[in-house]
Amino acid sequence: MQRDHYRIVIALDLSEYAEIVLEYALDQAVRHDSPDLHFVHVLERGDGRELVRAAELALARLTLQGLETFGQRGDNWRARLHVRAGKAHEEIVALANEIDANLIVVGRFGSHRRLGTLGSTAHRVLENAPCATLAVTLVDREVEAPQCPECVRVRAETDGEAWFCPLHSAPDRVTLATTFLPTSSWTGGGTMW
Repeated sequence: MQRDHYRIVIALDLSEYAEIVLEYALDQAVRHDSPDLHFVHVLERGDGRELVRAAELALARLTLQGLETFGQRGDNWRARLHVRAGKAHEEIVALANEIDANLIVVGRFGSHRRLGTLGSTAHRVLENAPCATLAVTLVDREVEAPQCPECVRVRAETDGEAWFCPLHSAPDRVTLATTFLPTSSWTGGGTMW
């Protein structure tokens, strides 16, 4: 079966972190000639026309702003908005199944989740997804253990061949190296990768 469009489901919870998820999703979209973007927001309950309308407007505002900022790359881009009611992970996976998605992009944090843990929605989507799934985390989160400045300098100067300064080097610490296996007939005379 040939696909005309690369279908991406982008799950947005409309929290303060939704723009980060949107940015990652659009970064994936520009890698394809004909992305078909399905932006989805899930309400816990569908009652209340005003609540649904407010979600539709917020989703439209966010996605339009992202598309304008990122810039559509051609006439083959398609975007659709979905506001659904139910359990977020079930609705996200259902939409991915309905459109035969190639990729789901979801935040691994939410408006009610600590940043260090994988949110239950993201976890359940990853468990049930019918396609590849990108779980987006914060890029500017606080580092738990700061790196030794001298180790950072050694890595930069050696282009990653050495990782640790003399203070943190130890004989039992594994060194990173590139190893080339001898060629054989079953690899076609070259490396396997």
